[in-house]
Amino acid sequence: MEDFEENPYYKPNYSNLFNKIKDIKTPIKNEILIALLDGQWHSELELIRVTKKQHGFVGAVTLGTMIHALNHTIKNNYLQKKIVNEKMFYKISDNYVGLTRAAYRFDTKNFF
Repeated sequence: MEDFEENPYYKPNYSNLFNKIKDIKTPIKNEILIALLDGQWHSELELIRVTKKQHGFVGAVTLGTMIHALNHTIKNNYLQKKIVNEKMFYKISDNYVGLTRAAYRFDTKNFF
């Protein structure tokens, strides 16, 4: 399959991506995605605080592993990360924010 940068006309199959997002059953991954639904950059510490409310074992390594697993499962550029002043920040890629919001709109009762 050609890479997105090599083929400007490549469009991902959004129905497959939508189904992959809806099929995430791990509560901690769902909490991470719900925290990122606004499409803004969120610090690693903020995401750790959000997930520690339900799961006390979450730290920087666990969060990084979850982010990597989500990128591997859904799509390589699904979650973006950047380092500012030696602090890690994450966000859902602008191309997938609307798709993620639509996926969570159908099952919000199960996640809150």
